[in-house]
Amino acid sequence: MDTNPTYIVTGCTGYVGNVLTKKLLDEGCRVIGFARSRAKAERVFADRAPAFVFGNISSADALEGCFAGGGEFVVLHTVAKVSIGEGSQKEVYDVTVRGTQNVVDACVRHNAKLLHVSSTEAVPHGVKLKEDLSNYVPDPRRVRRGYARAKSEADALVLRAVKERGLDASLLLLAGVLGPGDTSRSHMSQMMIEYIEGRLPASVHGGYNDFDIRDVADVLPAVVAKAKKGESYLFAHEPDTIDEILAIVSRMTGQKKLPSLPLWTAYLGVPFLHVAARLTGKRPLYTAAALHSLRADADFPIGKAQKEFGYSPRPLEETVRDHVLYLAEQGLVRL
Repeated sequence: MDTNPTYIVTGCTGYVGNVLTKKLLDEGCRVIGFARSRAKAERVFADRAPAFVFGNISSADALEGCFAGGGEFVVLHTVAKVSIGEGSQKEVYDVTVRGTQNVVDACVRHNAKLLHVSSTEAVPHGVKLKEDLSNYVPDPRRVRRGYARAKSEADALVLRAVKERGLDASLLLLAGVLGPGDTSRSHMSQMMIEYIEGRLPASVHGGYNDFDIRDVADVLPAVVAKAKKGESYLFAHEPDTIDEILAIVSRMTGQKKLPSLPLWTAYLGVPFLHVAARLTGKRPLYTAAALHSLRADADFPIGKAQKEFGYSPRPLEETVRDHVLYLAEQGLVRL
């Protein structure tokens, strides 16, 4: 990888951000990590760390410290307020949309290349993506409210800046992220932990499309070098199910298999989970928005990333096993 540019990674302590940051460090690159929490940054990068700039991404000039000294910059914008329906929608908007606008403005000011990490959640409802993703046109009116709509709005403003302001930017659409490095205890990690500890009462019919974030990290040098201005690229694997994922964990841990319930029964439990979450201060394991995702068409085209970057997703079983081992290494679950 070309070590001349300085790489700025927003959200460097998050799931995607920390894995990509560590890849850049492994490649000998100069990396500046933008993060909100100093304590989390010190914990996530205890062994080896980038230079840090701390701030709130939704503040207009928060990123200016990242560009101190000038030079050539490549920005990997991974920060977003990931939500499956719980939490403050204002915070989702401020971080995901306003934060992206601030990143775009900074990249234009400093003539930086932008790799904007987005989500397949932003794909408009009913759109069957072509292999080259040429028909991916962000349309916030055609996605669910909340996180998906915020990501769609963020994608739209990035592409608008490409056309109107000359920004050199590409979109990286990610499906469901799995694999070691989950510093934020995602809902999938929460589900695995509760299953291993015997606290998950049942599985549900349905699934999504989950891939290993390490496989994106492996081709990051090619992405930086070859991603084209105004183009979109998608990283996924194959459609999978919750039952499949839990079966892998079962084979690994010996935990008994669970009954699998239809989605409509899970919808009935949503109000009770929200009440329990308010009483305990813990987020619900799932929400109506999450269940909606489990019903979605998750067969995504990855040929473009395979052809242009050499992207090659590893087997789901390897990913899930390594994910569980990572949770155990972090002391989040006992095997």
